Amino acid sequence: MPETEAAPSASQAPTSQARPPAVMIACWLLWFQIAAGLLVCTLVVTQRDDLGSVWSPMQVGDSTVQPVEFVPVILVLYGVTAVLSATLIALFMAAHNWARHSLASIVAGVIVVAVATVRTDPPIMVDGIAIAAAVISAVTLVFLWHPQSRQFVRDADRESAADS
Repeated sequence: MPETEAAPSASQAPTSQARPPAVMIACWLLWFQIAAGLLVCTLVVTQRDDLGSVWSPMQVGDSTVQPVEFVPVILVLYGVTAVLSATLIALFMAAHNWARHSLASIVAGVIVVAVATVRTDPPIMVDGIAIAAAVISAVTLVFLWHPQSRQFVRDADRESAADS
């Protein structure tokens, strides 16, 4: 006699087998971006003198302008964005459409920051990382807005509406 699987109830999150490949790839790319962001923060801390010479205003004569201290800002920004992204990834995997759109907004923001960074004429290392971030973010957007991802969250919405 063939065994049948019980359908998940509305209170349970969809299983990983129920998630389409586009959702899983998007989540893996998002986790990769979080890890890459940690690497970038580490590089910013270790290379702060090189970056400070490029991104701080030039000292002219008796100027009282102090060099910009950007390391604490970058670390706090990364921490907040990483925690928010990790939370939204979990909610997206539980088929919340608003989490998918929020993640897409964060990823689009990464693209804007990457383009803005390249325009500041940074050191070659930062230039390469910014370009790679823009490319990975663009690919992530494709998977977040892929028809499989949209169908995944819509099907979950229909199931929860039918169970109510």
